[in-house]
Amino acid sequence: MRRHFLALCLLMLLPFSAAAQIFMSPDEAKQLGAQEHPKVLKEFGGAFDDPEIGAYVASIAGRLAGQSGLPAGDFHFTVLNSPVVNAFALPGGYVYITRGTLALANNEAEAGAVLGHEIGHVVAKHSEQRYDKSIFTNLGVAGASILGSIFLGQGAGEVIGQLGGAAGGAYLAGFSRENEFEADLIGLQLLGRVGYAPDAAAGFLQSLSDYSELETKAAGQAGRDRTMDLFATHPRGPDRVQAAIEAARSQPAHPIYRRDEYLDRINGLIYGDDPKEGVVRGTSFTHPGLRLAFSVPEGWRISNSSDAVVARSPASNAGSASLQFDIERDKRKVQASRGALDYLTRIWLPKQRLSNAEAIQVGGMPGATARARVQTKDGSTVDARFVAVGFPTDDILRFVLLAPPRLLPQVEAEVIRAVNTVRHLSAEEAARVQPLRLKVITAQSGDTIESLAQRMPPGRFQVERFRVLNGYRDGETVQPGQRVKLVQ
Repeated sequence: MRRHFLALCLLMLLPFSAAAQIFMSPDEAKQLGAQEHPKVLKEFGGAFDDPEIGAYVASIAGRLAGQSGLPAGDFHFTVLNSPVVNAFALPGGYVYITRGTLALANNEAEAGAVLGHEIGHVVAKHSEQRYDKSIFTNLGVAGASILGSIFLGQGAGEVIGQLGGAAGGAYLAGFSRENEFEADLIGLQLLGRVGYAPDAAAGFLQSLSDYSELETKAAGQAGRDRTMDLFATHPRGPDRVQAAIEAARSQPAHPIYRRDEYLDRINGLIYGDDPKEGVVRGTSFTHPGLRLAFSVPEGWRISNSSDAVVARSPASNAGSASLQFDIERDKRKVQASRGALDYLTRIWLPKQRLSNAEAIQVGGMPGATARARVQTKDGSTVDARFVAVGFPTDDILRFVLLAPPRLLPQVEAEVIRAVNTVRHLSAEEAARVQPLRLKVITAQSGDTIESLAQRMPPGRFQVERFRVLNGYRDGETVQPGQRVKLVQ
């Protein structure tokens, strides 16, 4: 499955220089990067706790950065413990790649292409050029959920429409197409200087395009980019992929891919959610550390972040609904409440005009609920249903259902039933929650894409997921002796 396209002739087209004015000094950039680094870690699940993977990625990135003309000390490389496929750079040389990106790549050159692109942003000082203090100050809250703003005492209507958005998404999506093209060229130069195959960049771009298309299809949003994926934060489209494919045809005499070494290194890598942050399986969410589990209605799609779990209903003529879950983190507020109803009305939502506030039972646990009608930023009206649950761990669980008024009657009953699936896991149940992992195997005679895909977790688009994970294009088949990735 070696990719036979992309451009070496691009490699000498652009010198390493920033074309635009720089708005901050190197010291300011380093200070800002150091300031924002903890916020990035919080948003993306922290640094991935695998020293071998961290050292391996740092070695790839270090070789590329060593050809950039900048001192090694100008870079800080981090593997993020996130299943999201993304990579990005902050001022001061802070470069990030997620384990989800490592899982999608199929050789060392592809991983190097992603890292080289981000190093290109650092070399060209793109972050510094578009410096806006308010953007960086808001990293971690730029995509704040509706719950986050309500908890801060703001009106729900001020932030509706941001529900479930990526924290910091406004910053991460800020590079222009010109910036992206310049980073592409610098990254390709670095790949060529180290000896990696430049066509690996286009190979990964194609895998990324296939991945993004599959994810939006699975979400019922075909044709739309996902909020936090690499296409969304680095503006690209099919035209960019095609441009990369057609830009040039030449390659070094002995291009380096290092596929076998790469597959050896990522064999056993956590795939998807890390139980430390909770695990999504179909329409169920389980958090072994918090010892809780609940389900959402059939057909709803769950996404999990470090701050909240968000489920979205299928789109309909009446619009779509969102359900968000999190836990009250301020223990003083929990201790100050006189039960779930008091917490909901006096502590959680004191500024909201609530109706039908009442105490209820949720899965046998004390709870409370209320409704409110709020205005969105664009002036439209949204109905909200709030639920607070007193959990046996002395935590308070919080659910917010948002829906257009004409849709709420259609979804409210099934959401309330879903909320009532909340339960406290036993220690034994929590211990049984394990992550999915990549398993690298060698295809045998008689193996097919379909038969291998059946060895992965069941679900929709099983064959498509196997194809995307392994970079198989239309018409390609598994050959005996090929090494492939499974999720098990």
